[in-house]
Amino acid sequence: MPRASRREAEQHREDVVEAASRLFREHGVAGISVPALMAEAGLTHGGFYGHFKSKEALTAEACVRAFEEKREEYDELIARHDGDREALRQDFIARYTGKGHRDAFGLGCPAAALCGDVARESPKSPLRASFAAGLNMMAEKMSALLSRRKRRFNREDALAQVAMLVGGLVLARATKGDAISEEILESVRSAFLKA
Repeated sequence: MPRASRREAEQHREDVVEAASRLFREHGVAGISVPALMAEAGLTHGGFYGHFKSKEALTAEACVRAFEEKREEYDELIARHDGDREALRQDFIARYTGKGHRDAFGLGCPAAALCGDVARESPKSPLRASFAAGLNMMAEKMSALLSRRKRRFNREDALAQVAMLVGGLVLARATKGDAISEEILESVRSAFLKA
């Protein structure tokens, strides 16, 4: 079998990171194997270690990717509303607290999807470092996404807002199928819109 060119190898690596970013959010870090990740990327598992030192290294990189995707999404949302802070705020809150977001683990908020996995990691793990960096970015974006015309959020406010959003989403996901799941989403949405 011919060797992949450097360009093909880079694309294969990119495909694996992309698949891992989605699959780790969908199934958890322990819930997906290296062979399943490679198969999702259209590759055989034998080539994994040619791209990554370990599953742990891929997990950290996939976490970074997941937060980068959200940052890009947030930036697009900010640009779309072109300075209309109230419309931006309402749009973001409706999206974050919507049933579609609750149900889309693989495409949704990495903070909500990965927090349980990250909490079980060693304090010095690469995944924890990637997650903390992503959470810091998310807190920074909250100021732009949730501030009102007359009130900008400071870091303390932003962290409280992130905690409420992520916590609400995690609880709504954990109770999906029970009426309380939608009550949680509605309560968080209502609290933000009344604030």
